[in-house]
Amino acid sequence: MNLLETCVNEKCRVLSIALDETLKGHLCAMGICPNATLCVKRYGLFKSSVQVQIGERVVALGKEQARHIEIRVA
Repeated sequence: MNLLETCVNEKCRVLSIALDETLKGHLCAMGICPNATLCVKRYGLFKSSVQVQIGERVVALGKEQARHIEIRVA
């Protein structure tokens, strides 16, 4: 299951990120790394983007980034 397949306000745990090392490092700097717990706050029009909450921070990701983040519902 990837990040785009979850529901709003559903908590999930990141299992893996299937992106190149540069993007993976950028996401980890924002707190999105394996074993991190996220909460999807809202989707953009036609799921073109997704806002996730990591702790107190809300981060927006593009559709292509979110598609490569494998998660498990917590």
